[in-house]
Amino acid sequence: MNELKLYEKQIELSKMARDVLDEFNRENPNARFNKWFHLRPCANYITVVTTHRDRPMRGVNVSKTKLKKALEFMEGCVASDGETIYWNKIEKEGYKNGKGFIKGKENLEFKYQAPMINGLQYNHKLKELLGVENLYFSASEVIFSRGRGGEQKKIDIVAHDGAGKVFFFELKSPQNKRDNPVKQVRKYLDLYGKSGECAGERNEVFEAILSVYPQKRPITDFVEYIGYAVYGYSDGSITCDDTQYPNVKKITFNE
Repeated sequence: MNELKLYEKQIELSKMARDVLDEFNRENPNARFNKWFHLRPCANYITVVTTHRDRPMRGVNVSKTKLKKALEFMEGCVASDGETIYWNKIEKEGYKNGKGFIKGKENLEFKYQAPMINGLQYNHKLKELLGVENLYFSASEVIFSRGRGGEQKKIDIVAHDGAGKVFFFELKSPQNKRDNPVKQVRKYLDLYGKSGECAGERNEVFEAILSVYPQKRPITDFVEYIGYAVYGYSDGSITCDDTQYPNVKKITFNE
């Protein structure tokens, strides 16, 4: 069966979530929701993910028929200062399936992933290092295809510059000596990318879903894919090193 056909349901759900979010933003032009939450469409539901420092990268699953209501309710749970979120109110309403937004054991990688997503658009040092004028968040924890043996390849952060460059970021805590994010990013380029010596063939599923992903600035052009293994995240200085793979670099954020 054509792979696009297999993911038809997820593509349609992404379109629906995008339309709901667009309508919500038209009705709430100064929505505080967008500062701390984003949507992650799956095959049968949409996950609302938070990047707030109190619950970094926690999420709850919402059905397509209840998405608009969920957005409106969570908007009302962000205080007028734009910083405080009334988590107890959200959880009391029932948005706590599984672990949900409930605060759990600290995940060091989430500690870096959430602020990086929040700061992508405003981190001038990072944009200068990447050689772009603009940088927009597109998606987190992206899984669309499986590699050899059915192994899933999950991209921590997908971002783009609005002009055809698509960035894959694989984040690791500086304390993590076990995993090799450089090799992980290389695998992502093999599976999803289409440029550079290490990249694979054009992935129609990846592009079809990301082009309709629920974001204010979805990706409209897929020209070049570049991968970055990222250690930590801060507002401090940044160092960048080449790796043994084309189109894969290593970034270290210094505290």
